[in-house]
Amino acid sequence: MKKLYQNTVFLLALLFLIPALGRNDYPQAEELEIHILSKKKWVGVWEYTVSDVPPEYTNGELHVTKSGREYQVELVLEYGKIPAQSVVLKSKTLYFEVDIDGMQIEITLNRVDDTVSGEVSSPDGVFFLEGERKE
Repeated sequence: MKKLYQNTVFLLALLFLIPALGRNDYPQAEELEIHILSKKKWVGVWEYTVSDVPPEYTNGELHVTKSGREYQVELVLEYGKIPAQSVVLKSKTLYFEVDIDGMQIEITLNRVDDTVSGEVSSPDGVFFLEGERKE
């Protein structure tokens, strides 16, 4: 009788333990790869529009590249290209600064898939920016 009881307890334990052991709460390699690749999604050409600014600054492109662990951003306007400084990427938010006509401009962008939106902060105020991936 004691042997039967032990075997029953053992079998019940196996019934509950085997499914629990098979459950894996750790991210799979594919999930990790998706997270890592999402940061790379910043790389490319982004067309943008800024509201309530002089016409020469209303439209342009952001060229985002990556070399090693560092991201580079270049602002492309009708009259030329302006390299960004202090480029920082945290999660889906990209921060950088550009010098336009002697004014330090701080830009904060959030990315959702192939669209970006954010703020352009300058001595003249804060302006809204929105855009989408071109390439």
